This record gives sequence, C-alpha cells and structure tokens, in this order.
Amino acid sequence: MKIQRITSARNEKVKRWRKLSTRKGREEHGCLLIEGEKLLQEAIRAGWSIRSILVSEEGTPLLKPFAGSDVPVYSLYASTFAQLVDTQSPQGIAAELAIPDERDFPAPEGVVLLLDALQDPGNLGSILRTAEAAGVKDLWLGDGTVDPHNPKVVRSAMGSLFRSRIRRGPLKEAIGELKRRGYQVLATSPRAEKAHFDMVYPEKTAFLLGNEGNGLSHAVEVLADEQIRIPMPGEVESLNVSVTAGILLFERVRQKRAAFR
Repeated sequence: MKIQRITSARNEKVKRWRKLSTRKGREEHGCLLIEGEKLLQEAIRAGWSIRSILVSEEGTPLLKPFAGSDVPVYSLYASTFAQLVDTQSPQGIAAELAIPDERDFPAPEGVVLLLDALQDPGNLGSILRTAEAAGVKDLWLGDGTVDPHNPKVVRSAMGSLFRSRIRRGPLKEAIGELKRRGYQVLATSPRAEKAHFDMVYPEKTAFLLGNEGNGLSHAVEVLADEQIRIPMPGEVESLNVSVTAGILLFERVRQKRAAFR
C-alpha cells in the first residue's frame, strides 16, 4: 500500500474533501466523507465504492486491515485531518465514498418507509437503524428531509445507511408509484379511529411519517389509503418520530411472525 503525503491544507484534494461537509458539496461530487475504522469496514462489507482513504499522522496503524487494498491512501497533518471531520475527537482515519445511484436499486419489496420533511439528523439515523433491525431496506425521503449523508445521520445510523436503499424526491410521485405496485399506504394520525395493532398489515405496506413538529403535510396525508393511531394512555400529545417508526415496524414484525407459527 502506497501512502501519499499531503502537507498543505490548501491542496486541491483537501479542498474537495472539505466541500463534502456540506450537502451542496456532496451532491456536486456524488460522494460523502465518513470517519472511523468501524464505519469504513461497514461500508466495504456493504459494497460501497471507496474513492480514497485519509489518515492523520497518528492514524497510520489503522491502515493494517486495508493493507491489500488498491484504494489511494493519503496521510495528513493531524490539524488538517481535524478540519475535515465532524467529531471533536477525530478517530484518525476517514474515507471518501461514492454515493450509490438510486436508479440502480431494485424495485421496493416488503415494507417501505415514506418520510415527509424530517429535519433532525439523529431521528433519521435512528429510523435507518430501526428499519434495518425490522428487516426493512427501502426508504423514500420526501422534499425537505435532512440529507441522509449528513455526518450526524451517518454516525447515528451506525452502518445501517450502507445497507439501506434510499430514494429521494416528491412523496406524491413515490406514493403513486407504490400504489401502482400494489402497496397500501398508511399514515399515522392522533385523530384516526383504528389503533395500529388493530390493523392487519399486508405484505406490501408503506408507512407514511411526518415532520417532527408539524406532522404530515396535508397534500401528502390525503394520499394515504388509511390512517392509524398509536394509543397513548399517558398525558403526552405525540411520540418522537423515530419511536413511532419503531412501534409500527415491530408490530408488523409481530404480525408476520404470528402468521407463520
């Protein structure tokens, strides 16, 4: 493995990597920057394309698992490396990954999550991890939703991002396509008559979840086939959207498991 040393923070490659800290930069280059040995190994196992590996001066020993790789490796001063990553205590190794083209994904199967204008990176990361735990691979992010390649989303998803099939675009179009494929679209609403555990979820179910503060937009909500609510005996008005996703997904898991006993 040949390590190329970069000594200037004004190097063109450094400038490129710095741009990847913004959504605009990630969309321009079709890449994201991840940090940490564990995340890098998760990305490799999931088959993501690694464009380059970056290490700080102290991080060179972390390259041992990648000794046989032909991916370009760059060594940076610790101060330069710290400028590129999003954590207060840099882990010493990072990588530039090519973002998969959603047009290469197979058609959705099983459960799909439709997310309408979610804005909190931690919520999206938690939903990605919960969805994977429930066996769900397909998510559709509507307009106004946080970038799934935001560093905070990547960290909170803890590797689940790399095994998810994420599509982005207007939910009206997504719902129309899913309905043509035989999906039933279910939205959560505190005003719904049917409780979530009274609903028999079909094989092709799409759960529609809304913004943390405002819920679902009316234009999207009216496209749902049915509305369901999560009963809450306690004195709270709503649940965190990632908690709601977990309750719905694992009720679906319970029903499917019960059906095959």
